[in-house]
Amino acid sequence: MTGSATTFPIGGIAPLPTRDRAALRDVSERMTMAGAQWRTLLASLDAPGLARRSRPGAWSVAQLAHHTADAHLHGLNRLRSALTTPGYVIQPFDQDAWLTLPDATLPVDVALTLMGAATAHWTALLLGVDVEAFDTRILHPQEDEQDLWQLVAKHDWHLRHHLAQARQALEAGA
Repeated sequence: MTGSATTFPIGGIAPLPTRDRAALRDVSERMTMAGAQWRTLLASLDAPGLARRSRPGAWSVAQLAHHTADAHLHGLNRLRSALTTPGYVIQPFDQDAWLTLPDATLPVDVALTLMGAATAHWTALLLGVDVEAFDTRILHPQEDEQDLWQLVAKHDWHLRHHLAQARQALEAGA
């Protein structure tokens, strides 16, 4: 994946190091930790802090929080659909357009609540579904065919990626 350290502060999406129960447990723990770190980061921010951006044209901290929660839930629904629908084809969404909807201006506590609830569901699936089910193949119209291990790796990375961008925005103070 190309891009600067500002755009991809934790680097690109990497495959999980193993494809076993331990890897799924590690993802669950990282998702839970990322949610707690999001909550800590946003807890003391006022309106100017939530409006900060890491660079011109980047999403604000508040927008990053809402996008992350939306995408975390969307990823959960993709996983659930793939586990229950043979030949599942992912439905992409326009993340920029979603941030123009009125719910993107709700308080960030709403995004944190959504993120936490989605993480609880992610954890139940990651720890409760047979490991072999993650070999299920799905089609993403923009990313090609992949298995659920790749989907899990992407959403594990996604929570931490945007958290790092939010931290950068606060450090930049723009």
